[in-house]
Amino acid sequence: MNVTFKFFACLLVAVGSLSIGATARATPVPLPFTYPYETLQKGQLEDELYGDMTPLRVQTTAGFRSEPSYALQNELELGVTDRVELAWYQVFEATPNATDGGSNTMTFDGFKWRARVRLAEAGQWPLDVALYFELETLHDEWSLEEKVILAKRFDLFHWMANLWVEQELARPFDSGQRQLHFVVNPTTGITYEVAPWFQPGIEYWARGELGSGLDVNERVHHFFGPTVHFDWGKLWWSLGVYADLNNMGAPQPGEIYGPVWMRTLLGFTL
Repeated sequence: MNVTFKFFACLLVAVGSLSIGATARATPVPLPFTYPYETLQKGQLEDELYGDMTPLRVQTTAGFRSEPSYALQNELELGVTDRVELAWYQVFEATPNATDGGSNTMTFDGFKWRARVRLAEAGQWPLDVALYFELETLHDEWSLEEKVILAKRFDLFHWMANLWVEQELARPFDSGQRQLHFVVNPTTGITYEVAPWFQPGIEYWARGELGSGLDVNERVHHFFGPTVHFDWGKLWWSLGVYADLNNMGAPQPGEIYGPVWMRTLLGFTL
């Protein structure tokens, strides 16, 4: 095992060393849930692959079982100008089903469209500021998202935050009982540049509705955990593993948040 670990460690160092002198044309996401301030340059194209996983609990004929829930996204980004970026997502999900033993067949969930706009060049303002707007057309909800993206560099430390809100309209869309849900989804975190190609960090994010009388899936859930980011120029990879601070125990059947949430991202310039 020690030999295997040393081999992969040496491989990462070698790839990182080769990448230090390369021009990083991509716009990496060092914190998996927090959008960075930077945008693609005009005419650049980038693909980002998201993967989310959380362990849920289902009740089957054999009793309670722990089964993973997955969400996958493919995001294609285009730099319209050096400050304006447009993107398009395809979204897939796989939620464990209690009626057939906990299987979780992957299904297509819908599309997302978004724009990100930088308001100034990096360092011109006390905080770097960008705006983000997104339209979601998913099979079970339509929604609008708005984010104020904030960032600041302190030598080798990089702080980022998203002031994020969302207005959701859930199915059935043609029902007279439609209700607009106002969701808050703030995020923040910080990374440290050990090397240009390696940046560990920590991140906090939350999601849910404010108010009383909400069920467990609607309430605000708070997550916190370590992150790691590798940047090899045109190719980068990020990973975050977060604890659900609301409930570290086993979720009840029907709950959509498990005690741990993991997100991985892989991005590459086309």
